[in-house]
Amino acid sequence: MNIELIWAQDEQGGIGKNGKLPWQISEDLKNFKKITSGFPVIMGRKTWDSLPFKPLPNRRNIVLSSRTVKGVETYESIQSCINKLENESIKKIFIIGGESIYKAFYAQASVLHLTTIYQETYGVDVFFPISTNSIKEKFNMIESSQLSQKATYTKWILKI
Repeated sequence: MNIELIWAQDEQGGIGKNGKLPWQISEDLKNFKKITSGFPVIMGRKTWDSLPFKPLPNRRNIVLSSRTVKGVETYESIQSCINKLENESIKKIFIIGGESIYKAFYAQASVLHLTTIYQETYGVDVFFPISTNSIKEKFNMIESSQLSQKATYTKWILKI
């Protein structure tokens, strides 16, 4: 099963502010939807709580949490979640946050989808847990596109 991480961050690696995205860039949201539609998305409880509407449409929404979350498929452990999906012959999953969930899945990831946001973001309090240098050591960038004046998308694959 391919594990792919997808996230947007500012130039300092910021991904969250007060439990929400620190920006609303429609091109980023459209790209996220295009990439993840039709596939399971795995997130932590805080990310689930931050969604403006639930569940994300046309995706199997899965939450990792130590307690059951009403209205969504929930697992207490990564391994129980992975086992369930592998037993169902799921071929690809997307990890959509937050910080601790990204950190937990990074070592198993084969593809990264990163959108870099170029705008001032003040008060960011959550950061992507892996440095750009670490990403460059482990992954090769295979795609780059300008989504808007404020956002660039890059796709990275695991080095062989």
